[in-house]
Amino acid sequence: MIRWRLLLWLLAWPAAWLLWQAWPASQGQDVAARWLWVEPQRLESRVGLVGRVQAVRQQIQAAPFDGVVAEVEVEPGQRVAPGQPLFRLDTAQLDVQIRQAEAEWLKARTSVRLLQGWQTGPQVARARRAMFGARGALAASEGALADTRRLFERGIVARIEVDSLAQQVVAQREALQDAEQELSLVRERGRGDELRIAQMALANTHARWQAMLAQRERRVVRAPFAALVVRADNAGGGASRHLQPGQQVSQGAPLLTLVDLSQLQVLAAVQEHDLDRLREGLEVEVIIAGQPLAGQVQRVALQARNDEGQGAWYDVRVALEMPREPSTPLLRLGMTAQLTVIAHRTEQGIAVPAEALQVDEAGQAYVVYRATGDRQGRKVPVTAGVAVAQGVEVVGLSAGYVRIP
Repeated sequence: MIRWRLLLWLLAWPAAWLLWQAWPASQGQDVAARWLWVEPQRLESRVGLVGRVQAVRQQIQAAPFDGVVAEVEVEPGQRVAPGQPLFRLDTAQLDVQIRQAEAEWLKARTSVRLLQGWQTGPQVARARRAMFGARGALAASEGALADTRRLFERGIVARIEVDSLAQQVVAQREALQDAEQELSLVRERGRGDELRIAQMALANTHARWQAMLAQRERRVVRAPFAALVVRADNAGGGASRHLQPGQQVSQGAPLLTLVDLSQLQVLAAVQEHDLDRLREGLEVEVIIAGQPLAGQVQRVALQARNDEGQGAWYDVRVALEMPREPSTPLLRLGMTAQLTVIAHRTEQGIAVPAEALQVDEAGQAYVVYRATGDRQGRKVPVTAGVAVAQGVEVVGLSAGYVRIP
């Protein structure tokens, strides 16, 4: 009997040893298959875009006045310095207009001076003399009428002489009223609306003359900043026309375009479903011709582009931080730029796979979690955030294991 017990014990011991060796391995495989280690780390959500390099500042150089191109001193594709002459216009047509404007101003100035000295001028003096003459004639006639009436009462003169003088007095009184009214009207011309109209005409003619003089000063058009010269029609997408001497131009006609290469940006487009992930101020990683650059989202359009196709696309402008190293390859307009927008970043956050998130009957999200050394999991309520490369960012969890169902 003792031998059978000893034999059974000897047979059971190797089997127990094999089970003991196999148990940790099976437990480790279970942990690796169903439990995932999570810990705080940098979490990022990125949006990839493709765009084109363009200048932030472009300025059209237009004709300052109607005229003929006298000289062109630059060529498209040439770099210019601030103040460098671009082209010059002939001023023959403008000189005629300047002389006409000056003549109109001189006439208007003479009219104002005449009205300002109107009260002592010849016309007022003439009307005043006419009034005094009418008043003297009336006084003489009234005196003669009085003397004739006395003679008539004494029977020396006939009645007809008295009536004739009476009619003459009436006519001279009317003449005096007309002379007084004429003097009042003549005096009124030197003040009130007449003077204001003359003064406004003087101001207008002077402003027109000065504006033409200022235009003539701009006959030589210079570069306001260091830039690249391109054809103005190219910037607008129209047919190119080479600027050359002898060409007739109209005021305001675009002749050349200056492009500031010191400030560049990238114009890209984002689809409608990614629009809510972008906002102004986000960091952007830029790759242009293999060169890494930094950028920042400057503006996201509020209106969709007019491009035909499925879905709506919105313009995104990214400002570039230009490198200062002399050895940096030159960036050229129109180059393709690969953009990676950092839509979201958390320096120390925890993310779990989407399948690890569960929802209880109350609608609260949770994960099954266990800390290091624990063998039993427990429900931990969490708040789900944005989707990142590692999964879904959650709040309310610390480093440990989460169960994957």
